[in-house]
Amino acid sequence: MLKVAAIVLGCPKNTVEAEYLLGALSSEKFTVCSDINVADIIIVHTCSFISDARRESEESILKAVAAKRLTGARVFVSGCLPQLLKDKITAQFPEIDGYVGTASLSKLSDLIRNKKTIINMEPGGLNNSKHRLLSSVLPTAYLKIAEGCNHKCSFCIIPKIRGKYESRTTVSLVKEAEALCKAGIKELILIAQDTTSYGIDIYDAFALDKLLSKLAKIEDLKWIRLMYAYPSSLTDDVIKVIQEHKNICKYVDMPVQHVSKNVLKAMKRPENTRAITEKLKNKNPDIFLRTSLISGFPGETEKDAKELLDFVKLGYFDFAGVFEYSNEESASSSKMIGQIPKKVVEKRKEAIETAQSEVFRNKIAAMKGQAIEFVAESRVKQNAGFAVSGRSYFQAPEIDGNVIVKTKNELKPGSFHKGKVLGNDGYNILLEKI
Repeated sequence: MLKVAAIVLGCPKNTVEAEYLLGALSSEKFTVCSDINVADIIIVHTCSFISDARRESEESILKAVAAKRLTGARVFVSGCLPQLLKDKITAQFPEIDGYVGTASLSKLSDLIRNKKTIINMEPGGLNNSKHRLLSSVLPTAYLKIAEGCNHKCSFCIIPKIRGKYESRTTVSLVKEAEALCKAGIKELILIAQDTTSYGIDIYDAFALDKLLSKLAKIEDLKWIRLMYAYPSSLTDDVIKVIQEHKNICKYVDMPVQHVSKNVLKAMKRPENTRAITEKLKNKNPDIFLRTSLISGFPGETEKDAKELLDFVKLGYFDFAGVFEYSNEESASSSKMIGQIPKKVVEKRKEAIETAQSEVFRNKIAAMKGQAIEFVAESRVKQNAGFAVSGRSYFQAPEIDGNVIVKTKNELKPGSFHKGKVLGNDGYNILLEKI
């Protein structure tokens, strides 16, 4: 039995794809291992969304090639990077044994067995499988509900890589969710490039609310979390369903990118994101809102930057990932006039992050003494001994910080509890177990 190891890069959507890939290979009698230095087959599942991601992918490919030279393993590269670079990648990495783009992932096992090089030039394709090998021992899994994107954001190359929007059927998603829960999963995180457009291509209507309602009925499913909600398609029906079900987290990740109409127009994004944000939080103040913001988009004036900063200070966003504009050659924004000097971009980004940090501190201060639910994940060492690290219902994995829980007793990883808010340490929330 050949041993297979994978290096998985990029976002949770890539993580899910890698879990499908490894699950399929495991079902075909390959043995999955975690060490590329003992593997017979090494898979590098790549990301190429921005230049930093491409650089990390290329470094990981070189790492796999170094292992190949020592052990004789065969190396395969999958995902976004082959899709973006297409035939150029074979010249860049001549020692690679094969490639599959985003539309060809299901062909990887054939590629390994037949020793052929495949690069599917067409983007798109639903990358799911009846086999899935979860990469985490904790009771959290991502449910990828769609592939591709129909939006034409000027800074983004995802549609070129991933193709048009394709929803999975509700039946298939509920079936997979039920199987995951039977395997011990307690938290499902819904992801796609755009989750709120779910169903528009196969049902001729937005159907995320209906999917959420069905998932909420699954027995023993503690938390359902919504990520990557596109602002203009986040309907009142979706918010209503979130409010109606206890096991749907009162948490929405809605990347708005900016609030200045001038910048949003240049981005080819909805120009009413400010109004959408205000409506959502004013009508549903109990919902925690995460967003993503881009600082230094071409043509962003000091007035535009101040408008964004002032809006952040109002406190509508509980969490915000702030990113410097990345000038991607394949994106239409790379040709725009008004490219902003890096030092100016960094200064604007830092100001937004400082303001958002203050918003978070005030939010947690107002919550002091409240009881919140959390999931225990691991033990952490502190000066006074040990505590437990975990996440509250309003913290997504790896991006929203953690809870650090003061407790006298051991808490089993994956178990759910309640704790009293004591304060915060950066973006970590300090709790005392109740």
